[in-house]
Amino acid sequence: MVRSDSVPPAAAFDAVVIGSGVNALVAAARLAGGGWRVAVCEREDRPGGAIRTSRDVFPGYTVELLSSWHPLFVGGPAYAALADELARRGVVYRNTARPTGVACRDGAAVLPTDPDALTAALADLGDAENWAAMMTEFGGKIDLAFGVLGADLWRPGALRLAWRALRRLGRRGLVATGAEVLEPARPWLERTFSSPVTRALLAPWALHGGLGPDDAASAFITKVIAAAVATGGMPVPEGGGVRLVDALVGIVTDAGGELLTGADVTGIVLAQGRARGVRLADGRLLRARRAVLASVTPRALYEELLGDGAPADRLRAARAFRHGRAAMQIHLALSEPPRWSDLSLDDVALVHVLDDLDSLSASVNAAWRGVLPERPTVAVGQPATVDPGRVPEGKGLLWLQLQELPRRVRGDAAGVIDPGDGAWTPRLRDAYADRILNVLRPHITNLDSALTDRLVLGPVELEEMNVNLVGGDPYGGDCRIDQYALWRPLSSATGHATGVPGLWHIGASTHPGPGLGGGSGFLVSDRLLPTHR
Repeated sequence: MVRSDSVPPAAAFDAVVIGSGVNALVAAARLAGGGWRVAVCEREDRPGGAIRTSRDVFPGYTVELLSSWHPLFVGGPAYAALADELARRGVVYRNTARPTGVACRDGAAVLPTDPDALTAALADLGDAENWAAMMTEFGGKIDLAFGVLGADLWRPGALRLAWRALRRLGRRGLVATGAEVLEPARPWLERTFSSPVTRALLAPWALHGGLGPDDAASAFITKVIAAAVATGGMPVPEGGGVRLVDALVGIVTDAGGELLTGADVTGIVLAQGRARGVRLADGRLLRARRAVLASVTPRALYEELLGDGAPADRLRAARAFRHGRAAMQIHLALSEPPRWSDLSLDDVALVHVLDDLDSLSASVNAAWRGVLPERPTVAVGQPATVDPGRVPEGKGLLWLQLQELPRRVRGDAAGVIDPGDGAWTPRLRDAYADRILNVLRPHITNLDSALTDRLVLGPVELEEMNVNLVGGDPYGGDCRIDQYALWRPLSSATGHATGVPGLWHIGASTHPGPGLGGGSGFLVSDRLLPTHR
C-alpha cells in the first residue's frame, strides 16, 4: 500500500481511478495488466469500497462489515478474465452446496445446488415441475439475460446481442420477452408456483437488486439471481473479501501503479475539454495521459468533481438522480453455532426470514413512504458454513442485512418506535435492531443464550464508511426501471461515457448496477484496452 504523501506533487499516470471498490479495482487491475500505469485514489485509509473485512470487531472473528457474498463476481466476466492471476496471488474461493434458504410463516425450505436435491426439495413443496418448467423456459434465454446484464448497452456488441435475440425468438417472441423482462415478481411468482414457501424462498432476491416484488423488472432480476445461486452457490474468498482486494491492488502495484489511501479527490482537471487528471484535497495533482475513471455517484461526479466543466444536460440529469432505500447491517458474535428451529437451515449460507410475499411487499412499500416496517425481511448470513476459519472453533457468527429501511423516518408501522425528527440517531438505530432480533428469536432457538456481542451499522454509519452509500443506500441509486439498464446512470447519458473525453463513469450507479460483480469496471477497461478497441 502506498501512502498519499509518497507520490510526487505532479505525478503522471496512464489512468487515474477515483475510488477503490470492486469496479474500480477490476478496471485498474485489467488496465495494469494491459501495460498501463494506474493510480487508484481512495479517500479512506484502506481500499475495498463496500468490501470491508475486519478482524477487530469481535476478537478472533473475521467479519465482513458490508458486502459478503460473491456469486455475481465469480459468475461474471471480470473473474473469468482475472481468475488465474488472482489464484496465483492466493485468492481461494470456498463454496457450498446449500447456498440459500427461507424461514417463513408457512415453513422452511432450502435451495441446494445439487439438481437431484433441488428437485426433491421442491417436490416437497409441490413445485418441482413448476421449477423445471420455469428453468426450461428461462434457460433457453439465459444467455440473452446474462448478455443484457454483461453488455455495454451503448456499444455495437449490444446490437449483436439484439440481433441474436431477434433471430432466435422472432419479432413476436422478442416483443413477448420484453414484456416478460418488465414483469413484477409478485404476479410471476403467484402464477408460477403453488406453494407460499417457494414464493417466499425466491421473492427476497429482488431486494438484492434494489427492487421490491411489485416493481417492474423484479421478476427478471429474481430469475437471474435464483438461477445464478442455484447453479453457482454462494462463494466467498477464504479469509474474507480483503483477500480479493489485496490481490487486485497487488496486480496494480506490481505493474508499477500506485494505491493512494487518504487521497480525497476534490476535482477533475480538464484541458481543452478533455479529462487530464485529478486534484487532491491537499492540492497535489495527478496527471492522466489516457483516462480518468470515477467510481462515484452521479451527483458527486457532475456537481462536485466536474462542476462548471460538466455538460449541461448531464448536470441536469444528475441533479434529478434518486437514491434508493437505506440499509442496515447487524453482526452477532455467538458462543456456539446458531441452532435453527428447522434444523435443515443450520448449514445454509444465507437464509431469508420473512412472513410471506405480502409482508415483503408491505415492508418495501413502508420504506418508500418513510415508515419503519413492522415485519421486516432479514437476510441472515452464516459465513462460517462456507468458510469455517472465520470464527473461533466452536463459535458462531451471523451477518444480518436489512434492505427495507427509509432513508429518513416519518413513522413506525408497528406504532412502537418514536421516529423523533426522522434522523437515524443511535437510539432509533438500536431500537430497530432490537426489532430484528425479535423477528429472529422464534427461528434461532439459541439466539439469546449464545449471543456474546453485537455491532449495528445503521444508514449513518454506512455512509460514514463509504461516501457512495448516500443516506445508507447500498444500491448506488434507485434501481427502478427509469434508472436502470439504458437509463443508468442518467436518462441523458450514454452508458459509461460522460460527455467529457477521457472521463468514464463506473460503479454501482452505472450499468449493470449494484451487486458485487465488477461489471462496470470490466466493461470500461475492456473498452479502453487496445486489443478491444
